[in-house]
Amino acid sequence: MKALKAAIIAALVTLCLAPVFAGGGKDNTAASGGKITITLLDSFVPGESLTPAVESALKKFQAQYPNVTIEREVIANADIPTKTQTLGPAGELPDVFTLKGQQTKTFVENGWVLPLDEYLNADSGWKNSFKDGVFSNFTIGGKIYAVPYQVTNTCVYYNETLFKANGINSFPATWAEFIEVCKTLKAKGITPIAFGNVGKWPAESAIMSTLGNRFTGDEWYQNIREGNGKAKWTDPEFVNALRALKELADIGAFNSDINSITDAQMRQMFMNGRAAMAIDGTWALGDLDANAPADLLPNIKLAALPSVSGGKGKQNAITGGAGWGYAVSAKVSPAKREIIGKFLEIMTNSAFGAEQAATGSLTAVNPGNFTLPAKLVLTAKFDEFQKNRPFIPVYDHQLSSGTMEAMQSGLQNLFIGRVTPEALAAEIQAGYSR
Repeated sequence: MKALKAAIIAALVTLCLAPVFAGGGKDNTAASGGKITITLLDSFVPGESLTPAVESALKKFQAQYPNVTIEREVIANADIPTKTQTLGPAGELPDVFTLKGQQTKTFVENGWVLPLDEYLNADSGWKNSFKDGVFSNFTIGGKIYAVPYQVTNTCVYYNETLFKANGINSFPATWAEFIEVCKTLKAKGITPIAFGNVGKWPAESAIMSTLGNRFTGDEWYQNIREGNGKAKWTDPEFVNALRALKELADIGAFNSDINSITDAQMRQMFMNGRAAMAIDGTWALGDLDANAPADLLPNIKLAALPSVSGGKGKQNAITGGAGWGYAVSAKVSPAKREIIGKFLEIMTNSAFGAEQAATGSLTAVNPGNFTLPAKLVLTAKFDEFQKNRPFIPVYDHQLSSGTMEAMQSGLQNLFIGRVTPEALAAEIQAGYSR
């Protein structure tokens, strides 16, 4: 009899403590209207473009679940990684928090975050609303550990008027054609490509992440990310990508002060007509829409970096980095788990995406119906440009700081001829191996 009682008690304890995910069981506390408190850490401060859509989604959640109290802390985006990295080892992470893609591997390996696949799989409409590739920064071992809410992309902005005035009737389709276009513009006294790399990260983020993938393809990159020894930065595929970038530098395709101006200053060069192209991120859209001369704005066109001969990657892809997503603490109580699934859905679904898109902010989901303000001319062009286009990862969203420091500093040296592609590849491999 004692053994039977013990078995019954053990079974009841197991049932009470079992994790309850959306669609995976019933959360009695939520269903009965019991009071629940969810702690939240995010960076949507007043004045940020995404903040109004986030505030609206929070109000919708509170209206639908009045029994839930959100204890929210909002801090600057730049401070989130340091804070979460401190709270993780202490076991003090909030229930829900914004996680930087680059941190995902560390947080998963330390057991600080929950996999969220059960939430997503329980609502196929929600899961299928996300754009292809946006979960890549948060996927480890085939499981998803954060739900993204925004993407940043990179592309080539080019002045169609300058192109045509110099006998260039279309954007080059291949790298060889791209080189020839740059030579033509340079011979006419026009800077082919404006670029500002004083911050070191732009060349890696806006150019190399795409150009590298053109040559290496996805499988090589995944091997690098997983660190399984099946790929090295010194492999010929990646070295060829560095050679292609060096070729651009060697023919004078970039402004001579590339390593001493900011991305804002490079956009000014482009808007002033002193450069025919700028390779930049979607964070430039607001600046260009607001400040490009009225006669230039309709003539700014968008393109992906050209295809490369023999490349293993998707030759029409652009980087699509969902750099941040909502993660859930592994220590969250079972009683909260179902309602947190509902929270994540409301904070990232197509309705949220529509409000977000209407401000010109780029969404991680395919948004519902929305209307862009007429003044966001270039933003509307980009919205069309990116449809059905494959996204590839941004290196600095996923790879280690040692790797990124070696690559970003090394690219500055590559631009000015202080390092060869082969030597830089070796430096990156050394940083990666540390």
